[in-house]
Amino acid sequence: MLVDPVIFIVGDVHADGGEGAFSAFLDRLAARQPARLVILGDLVEYWLETDAGLRRHAGLLGRLRDLAQRGWQLDIVGGNREITAGRRLEIASGGRLHWPHLDVAVGPQSVRIVHGDRLCHDPGYRAYSAFMRGFWIRALQPWIPAVVQDMVARLLRARSRSVQAQRTTVSSKRVFIDPRRVVAAARGADVLIAGHIHANWRRRIRGVDMMLVGDWPEPSGHWIEGYADGSLVARQESFSRSAMRPA
Repeated sequence: MLVDPVIFIVGDVHADGGEGAFSAFLDRLAARQPARLVILGDLVEYWLETDAGLRRHAGLLGRLRDLAQRGWQLDIVGGNREITAGRRLEIASGGRLHWPHLDVAVGPQSVRIVHGDRLCHDPGYRAYSAFMRGFWIRALQPWIPAVVQDMVARLLRARSRSVQAQRTTVSSKRVFIDPRRVVAAARGADVLIAGHIHANWRRRIRGVDMMLVGDWPEPSGHWIEGYADGSLVARQESFSRSAMRPA
């Protein structure tokens, strides 16, 4: 007897506005019985609560809304690319935005889902994140011209890519996860699921059962499926462009 997953968990898609493997994945979900889809952050390269942001990701947002209209429960945990995300993203996607974590029940297991940026030892980023999520930035953002927001976001994204490239050059196996933050983040949960560092594995870190969901390097993707018995299964697959339908 085949058993369908009750939840799908994905992260770090970094969609840039075009069609790709994640679009094909969403099309596949649309053909299934409704379940729950959780996106744990960094859905797009960067999100701005502007008309330009909505237009740039119209195809992706349309697919997500289609899932919601078909009865899927859609949740988005804000990542470092969604620092400025708010009500416009919720309305455009048909999902509900959460931060800093989302707790879900997968069968008998309590699962805590986070983006993962707050698990890493990166004081500079943490200061930047706190500043961007502060009251005054939130209050002033609607008054900053969209073209200025876009320019700043592109510059920050380019800098982030440069830092990531340097880290990869120094050591492709170096991990910046802070075990103390993992323990704190998982308190009260049976399993902690995260993303952010674009890796997929399952390990015990100081007693915490932790899974990294993986990312979506074209043309493949990684995700986790959860079942009613509480099992969590990591999946990986390549998608051909022929599998995608028009948005």
